[in-house]
Amino acid sequence: MLTNNMPISFLLRKLPRRQVFEGLLPRYPELEVSAVDCYMALLELAGDLLIVTDIQLARRGTSLGRIRVMMQLLRCPGKALAPGEIAARMGVTPATVTGLIDGLEREGLLRRERSSGDRRSVLARLTAKGVRFLDSVMPERFRLVSRLMAKLSESDRRALVRLLETVGHGLQESDKE
Repeated sequence: MLTNNMPISFLLRKLPRRQVFEGLLPRYPELEVSAVDCYMALLELAGDLLIVTDIQLARRGTSLGRIRVMMQLLRCPGKALAPGEIAARMGVTPATVTGLIDGLEREGLLRRERSSGDRRSVLARLTAKGVRFLDSVMPERFRLVSRLMAKLSESDRRALVRLLETVGHGLQESDKE
């Protein structure tokens, strides 16, 4: 269950799987059935996890992007960060972060301030209200994540992280091609 007794099984979409790909082998001989099957399973799960996350955070009037900006600032207590630095840490464009900061500032969850070293430079700092907001949202987030991972043992979780990191390294290498 997600929350409020809403089942998450409605999210599962049946993307093409092994049998479909085996049928495509004569047309695409370079197709590695197990690789594509694994990729599709990951894609399906990633999509479902994002939907569950969006639903949970929307109930709190926020979004994953906003939470990610605020968590970057929370990780640096007492320090303000430039929007460009936040964007680099998140792997998104500065324009994306600027839009998120605009909304968070309007709600008083963070504030912009001028850099003491360069008055032209603007920094973002989490406010006390922003910290309280995170303190109210994040425990619920972590409980959901724990429920989603409950069927995996600790060693399974570590193995899954290692496998996903391996796939991630392959993704980085494919960017170089």
